[in-house]
Amino acid sequence: MATTDAIIVGAGSGARLGYSTPKAFVDLCGQPILYYSLKTFVEHESVSQTILVVPPDMIDNAASFLGGHGIFAGKVSVTAGGSERWESVKNGCLQSNGDWVLIHDAARPFVTRRVIDSVLEKRDSFDCVITGTPEVDTIRTIEDGGRCGVTVDRSKLLRVGTPQLFRREILISSFGQIKNMPSPPTDEAALFENLGLAVGYSWGDPVNFKITTKADLEIARALVEVTHSAAI
Repeated sequence: MATTDAIIVGAGSGARLGYSTPKAFVDLCGQPILYYSLKTFVEHESVSQTILVVPPDMIDNAASFLGGHGIFAGKVSVTAGGSERWESVKNGCLQSNGDWVLIHDAARPFVTRRVIDSVLEKRDSFDCVITGTPEVDTIRTIEDGGRCGVTVDRSKLLRVGTPQLFRREILISSFGQIKNMPSPPTDEAALFENLGLAVGYSWGDPVNFKITTKADLEIARALVEVTHSAAI
């Protein structure tokens, strides 16, 4: 039976949040941001093992954090990330023995079981599946001189997020092409696209947004507080 591991990528800095602490370790209502998505993947019965990727100088901090939470015992391993996102993902993949890997941003704390299930349902159809949400805003191109260009048909657009699902062996082999790319890929699905492989999509959840700015963090705090109050 095919196995699936989760790789939680939390090796980014917290510079845009105004923190010296790496983003995944920034406090979100009493827990580091990484706690929330990590818990969701660990508790999913289709995930065999979860691999947390953190900055090299945060390995001990991560191990200490995991040791203080019994729900993660024996279910989460830690590895060091790289200077680029793809390097962090590759390091995580090399620690996995799964046939499939789910790649998720630690900075997206509100991933749900339903979103994970939606991605996994596409395993029989694609070797790579991304999570997406519909574009709801009017989108236009821009031109020089501050002038707007044409309006883009938003019905053909997708806001890409995570988790993203990959057949692990293909993903590992796909990293070799990066040296020939003009710039590093913003996600690993681009590598499959460059290989001519079809990329599937499943519907995600707009609430599963990525914390990037101070405003995002404030929204996340409000969401956690509301959820906590509702559970009391």
